[in-house]
Amino acid sequence: MGDVSPRTYYDRQLRVPGWGLGGQEVLGKSSVLVVGVGGLGCPALASLARSGVGSLVFCDPDVVEASNLPRQTLFRVTDVGRSKVEAAAEALSGANPWISLKPYPWRVDATNVRALVEAADLVLDGSDNFATKFLLHDACRAAGKPLVMASLYQWEAQLTVFDFRRTDDGCWRCLYPEAPEDGCVGVCADVGVAGALAGLAGNYQALFATRLLLGLEVLAPRTTLVLEASGATRELRWNPAPACACASARGDWAWLAGQGPLREALWDDLVPADRQVVIDLREPHEILVAEWDWFRSQGCEVIASRWTQWPATQPDWQPATSYLVVCAHGIRSLAALAILPTGVRAQSLRGGVAGLPVVALDQP
Repeated sequence: MGDVSPRTYYDRQLRVPGWGLGGQEVLGKSSVLVVGVGGLGCPALASLARSGVGSLVFCDPDVVEASNLPRQTLFRVTDVGRSKVEAAAEALSGANPWISLKPYPWRVDATNVRALVEAADLVLDGSDNFATKFLLHDACRAAGKPLVMASLYQWEAQLTVFDFRRTDDGCWRCLYPEAPEDGCVGVCADVGVAGALAGLAGNYQALFATRLLLGLEVLAPRTTLVLEASGATRELRWNPAPACACASARGDWAWLAGQGPLREALWDDLVPADRQVVIDLREPHEILVAEWDWFRSQGCEVIASRWTQWPATQPDWQPATSYLVVCAHGIRSLAALAILPTGVRAQSLRGGVAGLPVVALDQP
């Protein structure tokens, strides 16, 4: 690295009022959780890494696609097909070698959100669906952690800051007691998005996050900032709802139990990070050799754990691994999820092996 040192690297920002050496030390001891390494997460991560946030934890189960490249600025053409978090970690490590990077190819859900949020000093939401946004919001509210949210729609971006370290402010559920259904607002893949606007919004998120960590003023509570590609900005203010539970939500995780780990998905809706290990509950006489070969060709490890001996034959569950539990038609696998140990990240294959796109299977 030649004569580059942290002191020379951070020199210009150390001169900013309210930052200085003391602020740099605060950032160096801080941990930020970034959920979603896409149009928002990429510029936010780049800015936070270069500003010297000591630990960056970032989660995304997806791989890089060609259509991501115009706005997801951590990736190159040669990264297409790679895990987003792995490619991002490679780019960020070259940008700042003095910070800790923790890339997780996970989908943030009810099984891991509490541990992730409680370990962070601040959470930055770069997700693209209401389910994840409300999950993060409710988790940050319960943990008393600041949350910087953003979303994109064609030529417009919205940013909202919640400093849940304060107990007298409202929350998102004051406005929306029930989370809207995913799909009620078009996503980027369907309606498009201006790439430069994503960069602007992601950098705003990093700016607000940095100021929160430094103890500096940010947007007033209960304010949403709307950025328009024309250059116009608007602030939307709102008041806490008297009937909302936000005032008493600190430390309340009871709602999370209601989320439950029970999930099922079709094979085509799964990304590789969701099916690292396949747990096959079928009896030996039900299994064709070609079926396991097909799973392995898709990058999955396969473990036999027959239902008639469940749970005695449960594997040694690993918290960092995502499991796909399968059976013939998806009935036994869904039942199995109900008795998994706490913290296991698993889904049931909807329709079972009978619904897989496996052709010309012959008995061995």
